[in-house]
Amino acid sequence: MTEETAAIETPAEEQAAEILPVTHAPGIYYDISNDEYHSGDGISKSGLWTIGTKTPAHFKFPPPKDNSAQARAAKDFGTAMHTAILEPEKLETSVYRGPADRKGNKWTDCVKAFEAGLQGLPLTEDAYDRVLTIRDRVHSDNFVNQLLTCGDGVNEATGYVLDPVTGQKRRVRPDRNRRDLNLIIDVKTAESATPDAFARAVINYGYHAQEAYYTDAWQDLGQPVDGFLFLVLEKKSPFAFALFELPPEIVEEGRAIMRRSLDLYHECETTGRWPGYATEVQQLQFKRWHFTETEPQLDEAA
Repeated sequence: MTEETAAIETPAEEQAAEILPVTHAPGIYYDISNDEYHSGDGISKSGLWTIGTKTPAHFKFPPPKDNSAQARAAKDFGTAMHTAILEPEKLETSVYRGPADRKGNKWTDCVKAFEAGLQGLPLTEDAYDRVLTIRDRVHSDNFVNQLLTCGDGVNEATGYVLDPVTGQKRRVRPDRNRRDLNLIIDVKTAESATPDAFARAVINYGYHAQEAYYTDAWQDLGQPVDGFLFLVLEKKSPFAFALFELPPEIVEEGRAIMRRSLDLYHECETTGRWPGYATEVQQLQFKRWHFTETEPQLDEAA
């Protein structure tokens, strides 16, 4: 971090006023909820990805969470979909087919019943039916069904482990760990599950960094990892899906991104400085294909 970068300081009184997350000793936990995981201690892959692809300031001072009805509907659908894929036998007892839309007293009553523990997570009729279709479509494939439901497997266990270089606590939550196969399976949704489309998603969303980060943390916790698969499911009918594994060289690229980001995170934690973008004047760089009407004066590498 140079003197030329713009830093945002957190005043000591503001730091003291922050609500500290529940802390966990290093180890693997099987009873931590998804909400507790995301609000808990330790740095996650997504946090490091924000630091590495944006700035530390974007991680430390994020915008307010989107609590709109649309955002809540998307979150509930994602929760139900994970149950449908990872624990299909629990879907019809943990998810409830509610009204046609999320409006009025009928929906409010469903939410209250869920919060009181009287029924499962409510979805609209259409969302519930789509989740059922997803479950049936995925588990109709015998190979995928056995990966997800057979063997010595555990779903959504949470791991906390100290980074051996910086001492910072890392946190990971694999979707499924087949302990008998030393295999981690991660479920992704996508507009398209074609190889080209998912390859772009890997780079855009840092799935190669996720594989490296999860693999390293899981192995540091004493859990061997010999393979890592992505189950990619299209969001719309016919809900086609595909299994992918990443080549080692792109995983190494992801590992390097995580290492650089974790070191920067440690520096920020140590100094209390969370820099944003550089403040000096920067000259933009353009590729040759950006020029259509003129002849660019660019290096051959561009």
